[in-house]
Amino acid sequence: MTWLDVGNGWRNIFLLSCGIQALALGALFTARRWFARESPAACFLTGVAATPLVQYLWMLLLSFSWPTAPKLLYIGALPALSLLLLLGMTLRRMKRLKALLHRGGLFVRRLCRFDKPSLICLCFALCVMILLLPPCVRFLSSMNSIQGGDAGEYMALAERYCNDRSIGNLLEKEETVGHFRGHSHFPSLELYMSYGLFHAPGQAYGYPNDKAAFTGIGMLIFYALAAYAALLLILCKERKAFVLLGLVLVNLVPNLYDSVAAAPRDIWRIVGILISMLVFYGIRPLGKAKAYIGKLLLSFGVCFTVMSTHVVSFVVLPFVVAAWVLWRWGEALMRRDRTALPTAFSALGIALFGAAGTVTAYLGNLWCFFKWGEMSPWRLMTTYTTAPWYSMYMDIEYKLDETTTHLSFWQAKDDILLSYATPIGFWGFWLAVTALVGVAVWLFYRRAQIKKQEQTILIEARASGMGTDPAAVRLTAPEDAPMANASRLLYGTLLTLLTLAPMTGLLDSKLYSFSGSFLKLPRYTLQWFMLAAVMICALLAAVAQGWPRFCDAVRKRKWAWLERHDGKGKLDRWVRALPLWLCALLCVLGFVKGTNQTGYTTSFYRDSRNVMESESILLDNGFRERYDLLRAVAEAVPENEKILLTRVGYQYAIQGKGYLLLSNPIVPILNMTEDEIPGELERLQVGMIATEPAFWDERYFPLTTLHAWLQTLPEEQVVETDTMRLYLLDRSLIPAARSALAKRTED
Repeated sequence: MTWLDVGNGWRNIFLLSCGIQALALGALFTARRWFARESPAACFLTGVAATPLVQYLWMLLLSFSWPTAPKLLYIGALPALSLLLLLGMTLRRMKRLKALLHRGGLFVRRLCRFDKPSLICLCFALCVMILLLPPCVRFLSSMNSIQGGDAGEYMALAERYCNDRSIGNLLEKEETVGHFRGHSHFPSLELYMSYGLFHAPGQAYGYPNDKAAFTGIGMLIFYALAAYAALLLILCKERKAFVLLGLVLVNLVPNLYDSVAAAPRDIWRIVGILISMLVFYGIRPLGKAKAYIGKLLLSFGVCFTVMSTHVVSFVVLPFVVAAWVLWRWGEALMRRDRTALPTAFSALGIALFGAAGTVTAYLGNLWCFFKWGEMSPWRLMTTYTTAPWYSMYMDIEYKLDETTTHLSFWQAKDDILLSYATPIGFWGFWLAVTALVGVAVWLFYRRAQIKKQEQTILIEARASGMGTDPAAVRLTAPEDAPMANASRLLYGTLLTLLTLAPMTGLLDSKLYSFSGSFLKLPRYTLQWFMLAAVMICALLAAVAQGWPRFCDAVRKRKWAWLERHDGKGKLDRWVRALPLWLCALLCVLGFVKGTNQTGYTTSFYRDSRNVMESESILLDNGFRERYDLLRAVAEAVPENEKILLTRVGYQYAIQGKGYLLLSNPIVPILNMTEDEIPGELERLQVGMIATEPAFWDERYFPLTTLHAWLQTLPEEQVVETDTMRLYLLDRSLIPAARSALAKRTED
């Protein structure tokens, strides 16, 4: 049995466990109609998407309450509880089983009923799925899924937690040894990775028994897509054609593949942010005192969880909550039932509890700010060095000049909205503006219409001598289809426009300046482009919902000729289906653009099309090919010697035993004179320095004196492959390196 067989076995157990949990949560959310009462399918998908966040919260609870609990409790409690929940729900509904099966059959028949435009949309959505699913499954279940630097560090931190069960080490912000960077963000992804790593035989955490953890990272994109589909179902009122269009447009979200491949924390953030939108959609501010307290606690918990996924959530999540507050207030204004002011105050109270949860998860960043005046501790090497290479490092790695620049939205709007020349952002923005204006106009028209009805009733009452008080004839707008349509559209519009605000530069200040980061680091904008795609579909669905009424109104006044010349009603039916045909056309265009091999189009398909041709991914040996030399030589390094690393991603391969050249305790060595370097390396007891050829030679390290000194080493002490270069300062490591190279050649 090979290591891959063992890994696949534990991966399958992990997948079975996650499947049971997702099914139980989906069933629970559907039975309770949580957060999307009008759409059971959206409830189910919301529960499925919440699965990794529940797993993280479970790990967080145990890490504080019982960190030394048996591994079986860590990984076995959630699936066991899920099975009990499913069993209990089934037994409680046994008497209604026949009725439930009948309802299920009706749902399936309704699901399988398509008109012609929707059938076209289904065909192209299936084509996109057929193109993307194989590379997604192949890549996301392989060990190539953490080739990026940060992901390797997160995995190494997760492995360390599995070994020492110390939450304090994950919360550490001032790394004085140099193993890690001391992250300011909350270690939520690391705990989720630990949950996957615990699915390993015995105490053999880490490579090569970590297939479950790698698969768990890859599954995040599917959880994100489940939340995205739930949002589509809600805002498009389950109109099949528009939901399918949204699934096609996912292929055009810019930079999505790169983030999936190299930055799992971006997908982790997207899952959290989309879940927050779904949860707040289902929260109604008004209610009894006991229920309101529950809503306050729910707001705190959701915002804490979402904020802990990524530091960027700090400039996105508040706008999600603000959009919800404005939406609920606007909805109350639409109803005209004298609850607008109470609704606004109740929503603000819930929002304040959400802010408390956000700040709680942000405390690590605030600690860094109050201690050093900086939010990101790994940038604090400015305290230790003024070397000329440092400005180049900050420019290349963090784009410091651009990310701290205050933007002018109207000057930079094309770069912001057309990230990587994808039209989704452009159309999403302008359609959101159009929708907001349309909803505002409709709201004023609706209120004026109701007020006119009130005046008519009042005049008639006074004419009959009844003398009615004006306050007694105030009318409440009925909860009809147009109002529900406008309400959903308003929520999607506010989400799209308000979450764009941090990217525009309109809110930039010395304390709050993130627009440059969003512009120069496009992976931070992923959640907004997904929202822009939802906005396109939601507006089209809203137009399709109101289009028959518009046709009826026009027909009564202007279409008398149509009745004379359209005896069978074919033209009338075609005109009424116009929004659906437009949706079908957009599905075709989205598919064509998304599968272009040349031109300006960027797509998930275009970036991932070579995955199925990669031998290292197909055989799942890319991790070994990349790190086998490093791992083999690292095992030969004596315990009293250090391994210096140029990239944090190497840490997982050598189980966190390395020391980072760019960490605060060690970075001064890069700026020492060539005469001082040998003594410092001897003092640190450095046995080996590990890097990549391209990373070292083509970027900023040639400007360091350490690089110049390393060029003086004998040739036999420099071992190199196409992916790694090792400087063997301890000559006793040379035989181990030669043996590893020989074995690599044989393989």
